[in-house]
Amino acid sequence: MVETRIGFRRTQFPNQVDIEQIGPASKEELCHLLEDAKNVMGKSSCVHTRVTVCLEDKGYDTLHSLLIDHGYDLFARKYLFRKQLADELQLPSHYRWENIGMGETDEKTFSYIWKSCMSQSANRTSTRSIEEQLNDVRALLGENWRLSCRIVYQDETPVAMTIPHLEPGREKEGRIYYIGTLPSARGKGLGQIVHAASLKMLNEMGAAVYEGSTHAENVPMQRVFEKNGCTVTGKIATYYKGL
Repeated sequence: MVETRIGFRRTQFPNQVDIEQIGPASKEELCHLLEDAKNVMGKSSCVHTRVTVCLEDKGYDTLHSLLIDHGYDLFARKYLFRKQLADELQLPSHYRWENIGMGETDEKTFSYIWKSCMSQSANRTSTRSIEEQLNDVRALLGENWRLSCRIVYQDETPVAMTIPHLEPGREKEGRIYYIGTLPSARGKGLGQIVHAASLKMLNEMGAAVYEGSTHAENVPMQRVFEKNGCTVTGKIATYYKGL
């Protein structure tokens, strides 16, 4: 369920209340949404809330204080990127991908590769286990979630993973839930290749536009976005409660 207010968009997923600032926002409006999220979380211990606010909003300090007062934790400050999708690049011929259910790729293998890709990442690591995050993907994407969970192989060797998907409730908007390379494959320009291929996957899924983000500290990933034709559209901060 998607509900749009003047300054925020509220989306209800099975395991998450998502509150995203989309315009000038008031303290009163956010307070109302936080109380609503509190009621939802009170009905199920499996539900958490994510709030995204714009760092460039003149009222950011007020919104930040309100979130802290309501028990939310600042997770990360991020750069937002966007790209219109068309004629995206395929993986080079010596690379291939498999989603869960293809070839030797099962949930256990995918989870192991995902966990390995998170190791020593420049992004802040989630406090949630891989199993919990995979459950989040399952809840977000529904019965076809396995099709988005993909391992990238160089010949027969796994080197990266990606989770491209169409964002529920958003018309032809593509996102990447997580993307990463294995530590042994870093420093070789593979990140740009896998990201570009993920954009191609999104285009093939029916996405017309890509919305992405990366942490402010992750300069290498910011360069990947720029090299693949994405432009910065803003700066945000994400907060969580209930994790």
